[in-house]
Amino acid sequence: MPSTARLVVSGAVANLAVGTLFGWSLVAPALMTDVGASDSSGSGVFALALVAFSAALLGVGRGLRRLGARRLLGVAAVLAGVGLGLTAAGRWAGVPWIGVGLLFGTANGLAYGTAVALAARVPGGRRGLASGLVVGAYAAGPVVLGLVAPRVLPAVGWRTGLAVLAVLVTGLVGLAAVLAPVDRAPARGSEQPERRVPVPFRSVVALWLLFAGGALPGLVVFSAAAPLASAAGLGAGAAGAAVSLLAAGNLAGRVGAGWWSDRVGRPAAVASTLVLSAVALGGLAVSTVPAVVLTGFAGIGLAYGGVSALVPAVTADRVGPRAFPTVYGRVFTAWGCAGLAAPLLVSQGAATASARPEVFLLLAAPLLVAVAALMSLTAEAGSRPGR
Repeated sequence: MPSTARLVVSGAVANLAVGTLFGWSLVAPALMTDVGASDSSGSGVFALALVAFSAALLGVGRGLRRLGARRLLGVAAVLAGVGLGLTAAGRWAGVPWIGVGLLFGTANGLAYGTAVALAARVPGGRRGLASGLVVGAYAAGPVVLGLVAPRVLPAVGWRTGLAVLAVLVTGLVGLAAVLAPVDRAPARGSEQPERRVPVPFRSVVALWLLFAGGALPGLVVFSAAAPLASAAGLGAGAAGAAVSLLAAGNLAGRVGAGWWSDRVGRPAAVASTLVLSAVALGGLAVSTVPAVVLTGFAGIGLAYGGVSALVPAVTADRVGPRAFPTVYGRVFTAWGCAGLAAPLLVSQGAATASARPEVFLLLAAPLLVAVAALMSLTAEAGSRPGR
């Protein structure tokens, strides 16, 4: 298998496995009840997992320098297996917080950070597609779990299901570790030119704002998809279709935007996703025609997926593969902040029919911030010697 393909397959397999974290809601109600915790505490476990995810991602750069991709994925495999296995066997209310919140959340950060770092090593002409495939696999994980779990869990119970998932996740991340390169860093000779490129603080800020502004509309719609669809006048069946289109668009947007960026250039591809997001928000704000609403949800999903795939590729283009893990760990905190802001916007009335138009129009503001950040990055890249 060519080395480039190994990088992509390793990253994709790791992300497919740990992305199942986002299927937590499939088992959370029964799990929390059985261990004597309240149903609502399941959302707290997930929030803790996201905090652990982001914290671990910040340390991936140092981890790759000290351990290398193969060993770091091995650590992630062990943490994921122990965390899920402990949760499957536990009888104490605090077990899910430790097993899923801390251990599996940390495994997610280590695996995801290593996976996108592997994609960043792919040469620039294929880096967009590589990033799209790797981050797309993370979105595919909960999709696959969502198709399988509702059929399996009633028959075997959540404990058996979670134990099987622990084995599968550990095995897949372990396979990703075997496929990952042994070296602790990119080859010295091939990375010397990129290693000398400075990483100005303003570039990190611009990348952060691009991610936060570009992702916030999608995160808001994801966080209240069904109520927003209902508030737009859709019936129960059509609202379900809107949620499905949102998820499908997210997955397709990650792969499609990465592929597109290799052909038209990263700035043009990012600009396209921001425009698509703005058009979709406009349609959702002014129309309750089912076809327009469904198209708007699909557009939001595509745009969010595109931003999720393109920001890692843009970051790698700007800072090089060697600096990427450290810089992207910082940039990724933008996603966490946007994720925290999304429920706050929803709580202000986003899911009510009267507030729906204003909320969708309000979400155009972060897109303007993202556009300004993209313009700053493009101008800075154009002013650099030899670029």
